[in-house]
Amino acid sequence: MSTWTDRARLFVKGRALLLDLGGEVALYTERGPRRARYLLVGRVSALEALGLGLPQAGVLHYPLPVDPLDFAWEGETLVLPGLRVYLGGPPPFVETPYYVWRLTGEGREG
Repeated sequence: MSTWTDRARLFVKGRALLLDLGGEVALYTERGPRRARYLLVGRVSALEALGLGLPQAGVLHYPLPVDPLDFAWEGETLVLPGLRVYLGGPPPFVETPYYVWRLTGEGREG
């Protein structure tokens, strides 16, 4: 299963949900700034991630125990239990313990 947005493509692959951002982009997470092309959500090992065809670099992995079909889109936000992915930039406030948003300018928020 896959779905498109104007900023990313979303796939459900076995026990994982995979968001392909189309190219490596600057992101801000609960752990600070990162760069990644792929966002992988689910409990998969490094070997399983390689089996999905993912490179070893450029992958932001959240090993959360989620059902990969338990997601929703709210505008430009991908909503999962415990994780929000704000593709349109930073939110007014963060709703979950884990979050990711696109940085609009290199090295700065917002």
